[in-house]
Amino acid sequence: MFFSKEEEKVMFRLFKDISEEPHKIYTLNFEDGSILEVKQDTCYETDNGLDEEDDDYQEYNACAMRIVNVIKDATLDKRYREQMLIEISYLNYPESITDCNLKKI
Repeated sequence: MFFSKEEEKVMFRLFKDISEEPHKIYTLNFEDGSILEVKQDTCYETDNGLDEEDDDYQEYNACAMRIVNVIKDATLDKRYREQMLIEISYLNYPESITDCNLKKI
């Protein structure tokens, strides 16, 4: 898996941990105060939806995480629901991620 310099700083440890234990439950703590328990669904390469010729075009790696428990939904529109998928990438990486053993990822 190739990571850009920006991605490697935040995504490498998560991808490494998932590859070692793909069924682990993680707790995501977001800057807005939302707290979710999730597990990895799939990891993939994606892009920002712009044409490849566009100067702002980016390819990056992401993880689709399935929400298994909404501990706190601090969003105004209460967007999080159990069993829904959310995408985690270096563009929206949570404030912190801990695994089921309380190890910070």
